[in-house]
Amino acid sequence: MKAEDKYYRKLVEGYLNKTLTKRELAVFFDLLSRGELDFYLEEDMVSNFAEEAISHHHQSFWRRYAWWSVAASILLAVGLGIYFFQQQPNNTDTVAKTAHTVQPGSDHAILTLSNGEQIILDSSGQAEEIAEDHVSIVNDSKGRLHYDLSKLDLSDVSPDELADKHHTIETPRGGTYHIILPDGSKVWLNSLSKIKFPLVFSKQKRVVEMEGEVFFEVAKRKDQPFLVRSKGQEIKVLGTSFNVNAYGDEPFTRTTLLTGQIQLFGANAVIKLLPGEEALNTGTNLKIQNGDIEQAIAWKDGYFRFDKVDIQTLMRQISRWYSVNVKYVGKVSDERFVGKIKRSEDIHELLKIFKDGGMNVSLNGRTIVVTN
Repeated sequence: MKAEDKYYRKLVEGYLNKTLTKRELAVFFDLLSRGELDFYLEEDMVSNFAEEAISHHHQSFWRRYAWWSVAASILLAVGLGIYFFQQQPNNTDTVAKTAHTVQPGSDHAILTLSNGEQIILDSSGQAEEIAEDHVSIVNDSKGRLHYDLSKLDLSDVSPDELADKHHTIETPRGGTYHIILPDGSKVWLNSLSKIKFPLVFSKQKRVVEMEGEVFFEVAKRKDQPFLVRSKGQEIKVLGTSFNVNAYGDEPFTRTTLLTGQIQLFGANAVIKLLPGEEALNTGTNLKIQNGDIEQAIAWKDGYFRFDKVDIQTLMRQISRWYSVNVKYVGKVSDERFVGKIKRSEDIHELLKIFKDGGMNVSLNGRTIVVTN
């Protein structure tokens, strides 16, 4: 199941059970206004019909389904108003703003525990402590998840047993999150990204798996190398900082090294990177070049930074962060763009900047239209 599916279903479940935080409510309303929760709300409605009723009245059920969908939407809108104003009586401005604008992304993700339980993570302003198998996990008010092993008692549980239990953290479109792993390594996830790691690393090595884009600051442990497995490659480090962009819709995996050294294992080659270098991995070929550090980690620092970036690469970043679609009309321009923009900008301000730079763009609902 995709990260978005998990996150959206968890939000719908939380709404129905009235357990959403203020931040989750804002996200819920935003997604609802976009129509991105329609499928999940309808799915929940259908699941409440007894299977026998559906099988006995299959044809009549589907004839009336469109009517039920409209009725459910009306009831939902009324229910949302009641729910929201009960929970947040003084936030009418927030409701209006959320319902009518495309919002930039923020700190939210979903944590899946080793037992399958899923927890929505956000920066709602309240710290939350989560515990599993003797491990204390703190989700603080700043949108950061901290694994604390200082109180871990292994007298009645073996490290190997915990090493077989994994946690997964995934960000949907428009989400980002900061994690402090059990070994003290710091990790930042960009939108549509995922990391999987054990509760307790083995004594021989520390292994994590990732998708999307992740920035690592690895805690130094001389006799316990840190391994990052992503699309078509594995990275081996002892203690260093680097960024990995391994989105499935990008033409290659880009690994950019800031400090230390890393060894990168591709399908057909092994290379070493020095600070300031980056590797481009197409799956069949590895290429080393001088990296643009500022551009590689701009997302982590709250910016979009483009230095001679083509329009499709640029729009993929915008789409992930603002949770919008992109449509091209006419031949896609081969023009390159340069600039630095805050990721907190309203999308209309962002598009104005693009227009001032000569790009013909417009916003149609949740779709950016690029015309050439």
